[in-house]
This record gives sequence, structure tokens and C-alpha cells, in this order.
Amino acid sequence: MEGDVVLIDFGLAVQSLQDEDRAVDLYVLERAFGSTHPRTEPFFDKVLEGYRGSYKGAGPALKRLEEVRMRGRKRSMIG
Repeated sequence: MEGDVVLIDFGLAVQSLQDEDRAVDLYVLERAFGSTHPRTEPFFDKVLEGYRGSYKGAGPALKRLEEVRMRGRKRSMIG
């Protein structure tokens, strides 16, 4: 594949500066990748790499993403 892929977040619902909100957005995007395109884990890793490189506040948001992932796993186990 050639060219660049650009993701645009239009913030249709709300604009937030909270790491939790950013982490939840990333989690939802990750789940969307996984549910619509099997075996896309390497692609989402590239998304996170780009996020890290383009957003100065990425560190805390990505750390929070790990917490959000754990909550999501617990929820799917409980039902």
C-alpha cells in the first residue's frame, strides 16, 4: 500500500482535555478496528505510534488506555 492514512476526530459530541476521555476514544477506535477488520493489531499499533509522535500529551493518555482496556476486559468477562 502507498500513501498516508489520516484519522480525523471531529469531536462531534464533546471536546475534552481529560486523559480518561482520550483513552476511551482510543479504546473505542481499537475495538472498532478489531471488530471490523480481523488481524489489524499491527495497524492499531501504528495508530498509537502516530498518536505518540503527534500529540505531546500522549504519555498519560496511553497509560490511561491500559486502565481502560483492563476495565473493558473485566466487563466482557462478566457479561
